[in-house]
Amino acid sequence: MSTEKSIKEKKKRAEKKKQKIRIKRLWAALAAAALVLLPGCGQAAEESPEEKIKLRVVYSSGDIRWTGSVEWVAECFMKEHPEVEVVLEAPEDVENQSFTDRLKVLIAQEEFYDVLELREEKQFAEAGYLAPLPEELTGLIDRGKEEGQVCYAVPRYTTTQGMIYNREMFRTMGLSEPESYEEFLDVCKAIKKAGINPIAVGGANIWHMGFWGNYLYQNYLLDEEGRSDWNQERVVPMLEDFRALSKNGYIEESFKNISDSQTIQELSSGEAAMVYSGPWIIDQILGLNPYMELGFFYLPGKDGKFRAQVDDSVTWGISKECQADKKRWKAAVNFLEFFYAEGIYEHVLVQMNAEPVTVRRTMEEETPAQQMVRKARGENVMLCRQFVGDEDTPDGFRSFYDQSLREVLWGERPLEILPGN
Repeated sequence: MSTEKSIKEKKKRAEKKKQKIRIKRLWAALAAAALVLLPGCGQAAEESPEEKIKLRVVYSSGDIRWTGSVEWVAECFMKEHPEVEVVLEAPEDVENQSFTDRLKVLIAQEEFYDVLELREEKQFAEAGYLAPLPEELTGLIDRGKEEGQVCYAVPRYTTTQGMIYNREMFRTMGLSEPESYEEFLDVCKAIKKAGINPIAVGGANIWHMGFWGNYLYQNYLLDEEGRSDWNQERVVPMLEDFRALSKNGYIEESFKNISDSQTIQELSSGEAAMVYSGPWIIDQILGLNPYMELGFFYLPGKDGKFRAQVDDSVTWGISKECQADKKRWKAAVNFLEFFYAEGIYEHVLVQMNAEPVTVRRTMEEETPAQQMVRKARGENVMLCRQFVGDEDTPDGFRSFYDQSLREVLWGERPLEILPGN
């Protein structure tokens, strides 16, 4: 074979080799492209991860400490459950409208879904909007129920209401915590004489009026057996005494347009001496005035008895719509389990100065505000679990009652009109 022929053969073999390499590269490129197009494979899986489960949590935003607590729980939950995105929804506060009313608006707008903070959950359950809760949730709560009873909501915690007051102001004026309703009126008179508002009221929020509403209900309308009596013989004197607080200048008319949150400023600034509310606002007052000395007492009834409301009426529920979606349902159950988990629940209790409702013994230390409430709950104080807004309250009555009290206080409603009619 000549040298020229040998060179030509080598060139042919080299060209064939290059062609095979080009074909291999082409197939490799086609295979890579195919992998990119397949779901969950190649680079596309990194750039387009599986869509997160969106869980909607509806809650009331009227109190800044509760808002902060819910936001904190949601953030912690998403860190532990990265597959879930918690979307917080707080219905806008509307004048003369309760939180229950705002939830009904969500129903009308077809937006009543996922995890929901509730008042008067019975009416939502009976209307078919709530799903029965599983044992892994109901088993966490120390709330007695009959065997086989369907549970649609679990309480978030237990709290109470009473009179929060400026202890230093009382001491300067020579005043002490009243032992009777007459002594309470004397205290109000002395503070008024000193040019200070005796009682701050968040009249712009009818749910704030509900604090007073339950005090009046428990001290005027419950009989010895704990049965409610709405006869005029009881209702009219109750409303007369309540209106007298305004007529005598102990609750100024300016408070008609003051929000619940603004009562905190009234106390912290020394403009007002007392506010009838719950222990959750104590830290907020001290946050504005750290050097302030506060006290807490249960306001005695005209019969001389002290009644401490045990309030676990604010609950968590899960919508019927959420139950239809297995992934969202699981996320909703996990979220509420997480809410009551060790370390998480304790944080919420401390923020709200509340008491637990869990079977599990909580590990938090008693806050100064909780100590204040415990001290007020002496041997002469009766625990009262009946209030307007419990499961026996008719649909819509709570809002009507609270609004009626607002109108009665400043003379806009006749005393003879029964709140129940």
